[in-house]
Parts: sequence; C-alpha cells; structure tokens
Amino acid sequence: MSYVLKYAPKVLADVVIANANVKDKLAAYVAGELKQPLILHGEFGTGKTTIANLLPSAIEGKPALIEKLKAVEFNTVYDVSALFNAPPMFYKLFTTNGQNRNYMVSNEFNFTVKAALAFRDVIDELQEHTQFIFTTNNLASIDKGLQDRSICLNIPPVSARDWLPRAKFILKEEGVKLKDAQLLNFLTKQLAVSSSNRKLLEQLEALVWDVKNPKTLVVTKSIKDLVPPKTPKPKAPVVNPLLAI
Repeated sequence: MSYVLKYAPKVLADVVIANANVKDKLAAYVAGELKQPLILHGEFGTGKTTIANLLPSAIEGKPALIEKLKAVEFNTVYDVSALFNAPPMFYKLFTTNGQNRNYMVSNEFNFTVKAALAFRDVIDELQEHTQFIFTTNNLASIDKGLQDRSICLNIPPVSARDWLPRAKFILKEEGVKLKDAQLLNFLTKQLAVSSSNRKLLEQLEALVWDVKNPKTLVVTKSIKDLVPPKTPKPKAPVVNPLLAI
C-alpha cells in the first residue's frame, strides 16, 4: 500500500498543522464555539481536504456521516432549491446518524451569481443544524456574501521541523532509523521542491526503500542527499627506489 494511503491522517490530530491560528480555530469548532460555515483555502496539497473530511468526526467525537457536495449542484437557483428547500426542510429541522449536526463538504466550488444569492439564504436558515465546510485554492473566486458569512481559514504550508515528528513516526513504523539532522535535511530539500503533503509522503516512501535496499545498483537522489561525500584519503608519495640508495 502506498504511503499516501497507508499514512494518510485518520483523525484530525494526525494532520500536520503548524499555524497557531489554524489550530485555535479548528479547536473552537470541535468545542462547539464556532458554527459558521468554514472556508479552508490555500495552496495545493497543504491538507485542506483532509481537514475538511476529518473535522466533522472530531466535532462529533465519533465517525460522522458527511454529505459531499459537487460544484455542479450550484449552477442555478433550482439546483440550490432542489437540494435544500424541498419539504419538509430536512436539513433545517433534523440531523442524521444520531449526530448533533449535519455535515456538508464541498471542494473547489463555484456559483453563478443567482445561485450564490440563493445559497446565502440557505446558509442563514440551516446554520444551527448544518455545518458547511468548503475548500478552495482560490479564495478570490468565492462569492463575497458567502465569505462574509463564513470563517475563512488559510492553511499554509508547514516547515520541515513541523513535519519531523510525523516523519519520525512513519520511519519507526517501517523499521528505519535516521538521525534527526539527516531527516530534517531530507524534509527541507523535499519541501523546497513542493509543499504538497502527498508528494512528501511519496518521497518518504522512496527514502525508506533506499535505506532498506542499500545494495541495489540504482541509488536514488533522496538517499544520496543524506550521506555526506567521503573525503578521499591522501595517497602516499611514490619514492623512486634509485633515490633511496
């Protein structure tokens, strides 16, 4: 099984989050102090979708049932009305799965102008029973009225030192030992190329392979970067035997 699947966070606490504001806001949702729609935005691969999928279970304290919304559902006012306003206004009055709230998650969503206006009304009516969580790589493309009704939380890339505890856990699970300095060097180089958590997990998998297979003919760049080049020993001077007589 690939590390992207094997070591994907299973609970919110597994997600590598360094920003104190992000941690505080998520903790406030878990504690029930915040109920506004949540818009997670930022670069590709920083954990927005992972957080969106794990936050409902953290709020409920048990595996939560999530409804995934597709952007295509919000092309027209009818799309919004058909999903939310049909009798008996289920999402306004009831919850499912014995949960405290309903949870709706949408990735990279867009609205037409009229659909956005209709959705604002939905947000206002359903907020008490339904938690909306949206993710996007481009906050500027999101309806201003929806932004105004929501908590907009930027999920920034994390540093190598932030990733170190999680990386050490993964290597321990795989039976691989590296010094912290070596692992930090590796993480720093990888994150300089891409801030994507998925890409980093792929590179960690390659690193583990290299360490476990040192006799393979092809040694990848990831393991070479961890081993400092050897300083060649100085050769002894060659003495002409005739001069020694």
